[in-house]
Amino acid sequence: MDEHKNTPVREERPELIDQALIAPYLKELFGYDRFVEGVKTFLPENLFHRMLEMKDRVNTIEGFQTDIILPVLNLIEQISIKELTSGGLEYLDPAKQYLFISNHRDIVLDSAFLNSTLFKRGFRTSQIAIGDNLMRHRISDLIFRMNKSFVVKRTGSPTELYKYSVLLAGHIRAQITEGTDSVWIAQREGRAKDGNDRTQTGLLKMLTLGQQGDMKDFFKSLNIVPVAISYEFDPCDLLKAQEFVNKKNNPDYRKSFEEDLQHILLGLRGQKGRVHFEFGKPLQEELEIFDELPNSKKQLEALAAIIDGRIHRNYALHGINEIADKLLREDDSLCTRCDEGEDMKLRDYFSRRKQQLQNDTDGSGYRYLLGMYANPLTNAQSAE
Repeated sequence: MDEHKNTPVREERPELIDQALIAPYLKELFGYDRFVEGVKTFLPENLFHRMLEMKDRVNTIEGFQTDIILPVLNLIEQISIKELTSGGLEYLDPAKQYLFISNHRDIVLDSAFLNSTLFKRGFRTSQIAIGDNLMRHRISDLIFRMNKSFVVKRTGSPTELYKYSVLLAGHIRAQITEGTDSVWIAQREGRAKDGNDRTQTGLLKMLTLGQQGDMKDFFKSLNIVPVAISYEFDPCDLLKAQEFVNKKNNPDYRKSFEEDLQHILLGLRGQKGRVHFEFGKPLQEELEIFDELPNSKKQLEALAAIIDGRIHRNYALHGINEIADKLLREDDSLCTRCDEGEDMKLRDYFSRRKQQLQNDTDGSGYRYLLGMYANPLTNAQSAE
């Protein structure tokens, strides 16, 4: 079956698929032998057969998420996460909509586990902003769209991108102020592969396109909730460091979709240790500082700094973050966050990763890898 066919027709707007179309989309997805074989390989036999049974009963997006996706996420949690925790949801109202802005580590699991966390605590799952680079294959396009995802275009002429950004901003604004779903968007384009989480002011400026009136009131109406997503171990840390080395050695290097797929699969199954989602309070009083700032540029910079501060302070730090920082500073003192015997194990972990890096002649790739884990600690200390 052709994986690039366009039936049902792809939307050129950011809105979700019509729930009335969920059955044709689901039928198409399970019509791809490549998808079915991949799922069969990944899932235990009983869960695979349950999914085949449920696909003929599901006829809504909510049903797809609860009856097909959630069991898969529960399996991923069971095989790859030591402990999945969350905090801060007591500050939120399940009857309200929020704009969740978070740091970004994993291509798929950041938004997936955010939604499963919301669902298990009685909240509606949120809509997800996904870059169009992940929608280039029909199978991934279908899966993301049926998970309440909408596209963030990154390719096209400046005029095309601007027009689409206006539509995108209007869609997000309408969902928060008039709709029924919250929205998740990463604080920057793509993942922060170096662990240095920073909110792009360009993202915040995009949100304002087409809006009129006072900036302070506008951002208050979006109910922005900074979310800190913390993985003790990044299963893709070596791949990210190797990508850094490849780009350094060859400025024309571009990661292929197949490499993205490798990151996705390793991210799903690889060991993550302890994973934590910390939801901050919706930004309201903090935005009063806008009245003291001379222009919109300074206001956007201030908002980015506020979001960053929340994420940095709420990031769950572990022994691996401290050990990475010590290795960067060539500090042999014992780790204060480590459990008994963990100090040496973590130093050995990084030693093995260093040996696995290819063509890292000057050691910059190894330092980059250490930075992935040390930067959250550095940022948290600066935010205190």
